[in-house]
Amino acid sequence: MSKKRNNHGLRVAYGFSGRIQDEMEVYQGFCEVADAQGWQTWMLHDHFETQLRGLLAKGVVDAVVGDFISWQWLQSLPASLALVHRGAMPLGEEVFSVSLDMEKGMAQVAAHFEERGYEEMFYYSPRRLEGMTWIRSAASLRDLLTGPCHAGIFCATDFLARQGIHMARSLGKAVPEQFGFVGVGDRRLDRLLADMEISTLPEPHRELGRQAAYLLQKQMEGDSPRQILVPPGRLILRQSSRKLQDSLSLRERLDEWLVPVLAEAPPVEEWARRMGMSRRSFENAFSRENGVTPYAYFMQHRAKEAKRLLVETDWTIARIGQEIGIPDPPRFSAFFRKATGKTPSQWRDGSSF
Repeated sequence: MSKKRNNHGLRVAYGFSGRIQDEMEVYQGFCEVADAQGWQTWMLHDHFETQLRGLLAKGVVDAVVGDFISWQWLQSLPASLALVHRGAMPLGEEVFSVSLDMEKGMAQVAAHFEERGYEEMFYYSPRRLEGMTWIRSAASLRDLLTGPCHAGIFCATDFLARQGIHMARSLGKAVPEQFGFVGVGDRRLDRLLADMEISTLPEPHRELGRQAAYLLQKQMEGDSPRQILVPPGRLILRQSSRKLQDSLSLRERLDEWLVPVLAEAPPVEEWARRMGMSRRSFENAFSRENGVTPYAYFMQHRAKEAKRLLVETDWTIARIGQEIGIPDPPRFSAFFRKATGKTPSQWRDGSSF
């Protein structure tokens, strides 16, 4: 047990890893606890290590939270400094760490790949995950994709999943029929740039931040676990790992394409083109099949995605509105209430997170 220290007025250097939008939400969760404790927080996002050493030289930092380079780098810092590693994976048994419980994520992904009939499963990441065959580099991934195997590939981030999808397609491989991809993070930009919906494990950003602050608080009080693992959200199944069947209805085929474009509604002519139909034929066939026009169904899909994000993430109303194409919070709230009969807050509070 470490010696108890006073944490009132704690001065914390908080380092950003580079994924600014995600890290801002983690930081907001951290500040929910830090503000209540009366901590002063320095937000460092450029040249983190250099800025930190400058603050340490001025004697204005008591603790630091961030995605640290290595255990060896931490040993170069003052022994009196309280530390919490907030990265994708724990840094070692001796380091206080908050990270995603990737083993629980792996269990979800493994069950999905098995259900979809993939013969093998691999993990694509700079860091190893016990229990999975590891692909460490893009060169190793290319070697795998040029082979004859029929595999599901679990990627540590949506960015790596996007990279894998592009690589597979450049090699003439079918996604998801030959290779399925699942990422982590539920990042809209990666879905758009992949030109394909990416199956993903969402990160509970605010909870990660809250747990980092909790771990720092307990560390200062002298009674703290070394590591906290936060489980990811429920696996979101999308086109990159969900094999399509020729018998899918127009609605099911449209579902596979809609989520990445919710923020910017394309013209109905584009929907029809993707279905290989004229606009009139598509509208008539879709209305007969579903009882609503394609545009009305699109708005239903927006409401459905908003409900999911309110329950499965801790995102702000503004970010959820941005995700589905209604970025103005009052407009989003009015849209949501009209669609569901409840305010966004009522929906979130009435559901289990």
